[in-house]
Amino acid sequence: MKIGKRGFGERHIPIWGALFALPALLYIVLFQLYPILFSFYISLHDYDLLSDPVYVGFKHFAALPYDRAFINSLWITIAYVVYTVVPVLGLSFLLAWALTQVRKSRGLWRTLLFIPSVMPIVSVALVWKLIFNFNGPLNDAVTLAGGQAVPWLNNSTYAPIAIVIMSWWHAVSYYMIIFLAGFLSIPRDYYEAAALDGARGFQVLRYITLPAMKPTIALAVVLATVNGLKTFAFQQIVTDGGPANATQIMTLLIYKTSFSYLDMGRASAYSVVLFGGILAISLLQIWFLRDRNG
Repeated sequence: MKIGKRGFGERHIPIWGALFALPALLYIVLFQLYPILFSFYISLHDYDLLSDPVYVGFKHFAALPYDRAFINSLWITIAYVVYTVVPVLGLSFLLAWALTQVRKSRGLWRTLLFIPSVMPIVSVALVWKLIFNFNGPLNDAVTLAGGQAVPWLNNSTYAPIAIVIMSWWHAVSYYMIIFLAGFLSIPRDYYEAAALDGARGFQVLRYITLPAMKPTIALAVVLATVNGLKTFAFQQIVTDGGPANATQIMTLLIYKTSFSYLDMGRASAYSVVLFGGILAISLLQIWFLRDRNG
């Protein structure tokens, strides 16, 4: 196999193809592969950005089981992922199914429901911060209904709930589009055949829709889980990890440890662990989506 000019009867890789792929390869190496390797390198050192790194081996990794901030942040991250992934995917699935039943103004409804996911996440966070403010419109509605104002962002019990609610609003439309694409890819012949056989309602959902949607569901679950593990903006902008570290997820802990406390070695160890978790989820995606019949 040659790289070069086209020759009669020769298999080749066009040089122009390699040149066009080069910028993407450089981007991956410089902005993805190199940071990962450098992060692992720094995790083996004590480094405060002001002096030279000092090699300490696996000291930071060995200390993780006894690091209360890490353990607390890990549990908060897991809870956040669980409480967002399941409801978000359920709501997205139902919305996508409802859109398949719409006959009039279908494009308009799809556009309106997709708007939240394309809005800048910082703007979304700032708006929801105003909504959840103690003197904000949400508490105004609660008091008008005869209830008491809730300290949404100043209470360690309510703050995680507020973050989860705004995550639902922002994420549902994104996964709705994924599920909608899955629904639309199912051949109509399946449903016509099921109708001829007398299948209705739940039977169609169980024996036709869900089996055909398995690859889409697996993809959505993996994407939602990975995105949940990587989330940062809502917690940083709305609560900054508070109150009492109740919303300090792993990404925010890494940010604070590195840039607030200048403990780059420990922060890099956190990031390596988080990367390992995300990599494991990605490998699960490959396992679920591979062609089992191939």
